[in-house]
Amino acid sequence: MSIEKITSKIISDAEAKAKVTLDAAKAECDGILAEAQTKADELVKKAEAEGLDEKEKLISRRKAVAEIDGRKIILEEKQKLISECFDKAVEKIANLEENEYVDFLVKLVESTGETDGEIIMNAKDAAKIGEKLVQEANGKISGGKVTLSDKTESISGGFLLRKGSVYINCSLEALVENAREGLAREVAEKLF
Repeated sequence: MSIEKITSKIISDAEAKAKVTLDAAKAECDGILAEAQTKADELVKKAEAEGLDEKEKLISRRKAVAEIDGRKIILEEKQKLISECFDKAVEKIANLEENEYVDFLVKLVESTGETDGEIIMNAKDAAKIGEKLVQEANGKISGGKVTLSDKTESISGGFLLRKGSVYINCSLEALVENAREGLAREVAEKLF
């Protein structure tokens, strides 16, 4: 299952949440605007004595600040939702059915272009599927001689491939972060 498919699923799941969150953010924005309008009205009464020109300047400034604050709130909520989508992508990949997850990881090993090296996984994956991954990867890679490391890393899933002093980061976090650069705009467009 590709990251794009998982991201599409997450996007569709997140659209409902995005609508609720945006509605709440818009309501909060409206509340800020209403409060700003109330304050502006009080200032208007005081400013009328000092002149119409000063009154217009104050109203304009207060509304601008309220609009900026409202936009900041909406932007923060959008950024949170986008981050949640990518976090869920990591979680969904890590929780794939075992054979599907192993196939995914074998393809990652193949995509590195390396025929040997030491695979470093998180403790759970190493114990559960480490040997199976090594066997299948070696079976699919011509001249494959990858091994499973005794070391583990604190990653959600995926692996690090160590070849000498060089590490190829194929952790789920790194893969999703790399995909995020290209997909963030698309995710944002679909959510909002």
